[in-house]
Amino acid sequence: MEIIAYEATSRRFQFLTKAYKGTVGRLCTASCGHLVESKGLNKWCEAVLNEGHLVFKCPKCCKVWLWQEVCALACLTQEERSSCEEIISRITTQADESFKKCPECGLYVQRVDLEKLSAECLPCSETKKKVFVFCFDCLREWRNPDVQSNSCGNGACTFTALLQGCPTINVQNAAVHGCPKVRACPNCEVLTQHCLEGCSNIDCPNCNYTFCFRCLGLDENHTGGLQGCSIAERQKVSGNKVYEKREQLDDEDYLLVLQTQLEMENRWAQLQMHRVTRADRPQQPSHQPGEI
Repeated sequence: MEIIAYEATSRRFQFLTKAYKGTVGRLCTASCGHLVESKGLNKWCEAVLNEGHLVFKCPKCCKVWLWQEVCALACLTQEERSSCEEIISRITTQADESFKKCPECGLYVQRVDLEKLSAECLPCSETKKKVFVFCFDCLREWRNPDVQSNSCGNGACTFTALLQGCPTINVQNAAVHGCPKVRACPNCEVLTQHCLEGCSNIDCPNCNYTFCFRCLGLDENHTGGLQGCSIAERQKVSGNKVYEKREQLDDEDYLLVLQTQLEMENRWAQLQMHRVTRADRPQQPSHQPGEI
């Protein structure tokens, strides 16, 4: 059987056979069945990422190797993996659904099938001595015995997914600059947004509970702002709190309203950017008939 080896100096793969007389380092079997030499793969990882690519393929059969598998094949140290994942964080966006950080260890996990919600974290599985699977939507441990299901078994998964994946507020002079666009009321878990004006405090439209949109503090006299409190992490809601929505919408309709609002805001921002880009273009001279 051939051995796949990466030559860092020439930046290319070699396919070694039994006739090869040189020394071979540690060998690992990839998911595609090919034998891979670990030595040098760390340089290959860096080269692929530095070119802005996030897909790693077997050089022999072109089957995709997931990032967590690449880390195992290359025997990356913690320092090497952290360095590579810093590059991944720079070239990925919130809209990228193929990479997510494991909620347990914080390392990146990749998936190829975007329709599959469950994903296994190999380092956590090794540490816990059991398979650790989490939901790619709400970023919580998978509770459903069926890992192929479209439901992870956690309460309010769709709400948490929106809280985890919504855009970040990018209004420099706003008190809530850098916060997620959507927050859940700490008291009743109703999803709400900030008007982007005034201080960071907000009154829940459902229960009138006052909290800080930045740190989620509950003090009515709390005054955050640009020089005030720190921004709390994105929330995960339990769905266990009982409340009545003001418009008596069910969960799916309520979520649809918020998603539609966010989509409209994103389209408006893109339209404004397009208009600015067009305005910055130099005007083309108009030619009269017969002119060149």
